[in-house]
Amino acid sequence: MTIKPEAAYHEAGHAIMAYLSKYHLLAGPIELADYGAGEAYIGLIPSKLTSAGIEADEAAQRNPDVAKDLGRVLVAGLMAERIAAEHDPALTPNPTCAQPDYAMLVQQLAAAGLSRKYDRLETEARATLEAHWDKVEALAGWLLGRGRAEFAEVNAFIARLV
Repeated sequence: MTIKPEAAYHEAGHAIMAYLSKYHLLAGPIELADYGAGEAYIGLIPSKLTSAGIEADEAAQRNPDVAKDLGRVLVAGLMAERIAAEHDPALTPNPTCAQPDYAMLVQQLAAAGLSRKYDRLETEARATLEAHWDKVEALAGWLLGRGRAEFAEVNAFIARLV
């Protein structure tokens, strides 16, 4: 099976956005061969919650700010694909591969009592990714060369970029 560059951009978008997020971080491996299988592992990080003054318990997942933060991470995969395709017309974003991300997004927004509309989250994620596009490209290239990476390796790679 050939790994598509779109997969690398998709996962790099999630990872960069999670690293930059207020409450979340990549918490599982990236396997580019699983592109479209909904394999982004994003963790709610207690130290990030505590530093923001939010108690690190199960109720935090229903906090509207925390849910929107996760939402930006979830939509970042498809947003990164779209930005990459604007830079390289040979790439084709695949919204079908982002369906598991968006299904989880809608579920999290509803659990937090928020509207299930996510267009604002897409706009915010896109702006963040564009501001850090050099990092997304560097991570996508690194991931494409490897095919698979553990979350600690990915987070360490991003830390060197920022």
